[in-house]
Amino acid sequence: MTSWQQFSTEAPDLAERARAILSSTTNAVLGTIRADGSPRLSGIDPFFLGGELWIGSMPDARKGADLRRDPRVALHGIPWESRKVRDGAEDPGDGDVKVAGRAVLLADEARHAEVMAWFRDERGFEPPGPSDLFEIDLESVVVISVADDLLQVDRWAATDGRSTVRRS
Repeated sequence: MTSWQQFSTEAPDLAERARAILSSTTNAVLGTIRADGSPRLSGIDPFFLGGELWIGSMPDARKGADLRRDPRVALHGIPWESRKVRDGAEDPGDGDVKVAGRAVLLADEARHAEVMAWFRDERGFEPPGPSDLFEIDLESVVVISVADDLLQVDRWAATDGRSTVRRS
């Protein structure tokens, strides 16, 4: 398992940028795999706790069922709140982040209660009824931005480490 903390140790500046983008919005897009093998996209509110990236699923949500069956996950965060209009076109702001990995279901009831208490205190509400909590085991993190009028793809992968590509 490659934790967010391990990623942060290996590529601290990229981890900081990715975390800032994911934390700048209240909604990201989660990709899961349906029982028939087709993709499902859902809104999700990822959060960081204990230095790790987490997602939750309300009771009986299809995305939670998808992840219980097949833990492969893709997460796309776009800092919508920081977007601006420049020269008549929308500026993507600080870039966007794409995370690929596996969702690991939190089965420890005591730890689940701790996370839910933190969520209630931090966010001001607690989801109704039982919920699923998943820690994300990272496979790759990509931050895409524009620098000096070039598209910059800054990628870290658990298997290959870090690489940056700039293209026009």
